[in-house]
Amino acid sequence: MNKHKNKPRIGVIGVGWIGHRHAKYCASHSSCELVGVSDPGPVASKVGAELGAPSFASVDDLLDRVKPDGVIIATPTQLHLETAGRALRRGVAVLIEKPIADTVANARMLVDLAKRYNTPILVGHHRRHNSAVKEARRLLSEGEIGRLLAVNVLWAVKKPDDYFDVSWRREKGAGPVLINLIHEIDLLRHLCGEIETVFAIVTREGRGNSVEDTVVAMLKFSSGAVGTITASDASPAPWSWDSATGENPAIYQGRENAFRFLGSKGSLEFPDLFIWRYVEQAKPGWLSPISRESRVIQQNEAYIAQLEHFCRVIRREEVPLIDGEDGLRTLTAALSIHQASETGMPVAPAVD
Repeated sequence: MNKHKNKPRIGVIGVGWIGHRHAKYCASHSSCELVGVSDPGPVASKVGAELGAPSFASVDDLLDRVKPDGVIIATPTQLHLETAGRALRRGVAVLIEKPIADTVANARMLVDLAKRYNTPILVGHHRRHNSAVKEARRLLSEGEIGRLLAVNVLWAVKKPDDYFDVSWRREKGAGPVLINLIHEIDLLRHLCGEIETVFAIVTREGRGNSVEDTVVAMLKFSSGAVGTITASDASPAPWSWDSATGENPAIYQGRENAFRFLGSKGSLEFPDLFIWRYVEQAKPGWLSPISRESRVIQQNEAYIAQLEHFCRVIRREEVPLIDGEDGLRTLTAALSIHQASETGMPVAPAVD
């Protein structure tokens, strides 16, 4: 562990679009020091030169030569087990981009490795660090809209045609369920409780690739609440988390809410945090006028908040907000959508 306790030394493994973003945050933030980047392609030296950090083609070289206190892993999902395993065996803390792994079995192996080497895993479901998510969780847990009855999620975008010029994006495992909806599933677990049952239909009508482009899923939560997710990456539309929040600067900000929570005393639109209630609280009903109340919060940068949390995890000041077991449960729920669509039967997500 770095003797300079207050400034962990962090390496970034995989410096494509999201890894590059992580590396820039590490290089510019006062809470840590970027000590190296690794990628087998030429992008590593380019990013390293840009950010003033050494670059390595080999993960082992980065780990052994600069000896980071923690690493951020943004490689393709199929490499998560191998890459994170190399770090965990050396006692190096890991922030691993979602999903935690490509299969439940590989995710379980990562969880077991973290326990064996007593080294923390933080899974990069960064939205949980967003101030709007924290406020929504508070409102729901404190009964601001009463008992949660149902939730509806609508996620729709049209990914540009050249997005699919990369062959793996046209293949099974690269569709919106694991690339995009896993974020929504993680938020639903975080805000509504564990998912007990999943039923789903997926289609490939939008593009005709071997991977899905449109999904409908029905969920039942252990609390008794129910939910639906309707998603497509082949439809021009403004309904998505990224469009609503402006979190991704490459995506048009449309300010249309993508989540609706229905409670026994009111409802909540999210992420804008609009609460709907009947005006006549003493005698609520559909004949009464309904009002919208806006909850104003201090916005934050979720990736920065996640990095600051990771630094505290490295210093063992905090336990991971989303540890390996938590990430495994989100992965299992997401994979259950595929399983339910293939069998035509309800699936109970199970991590064992």
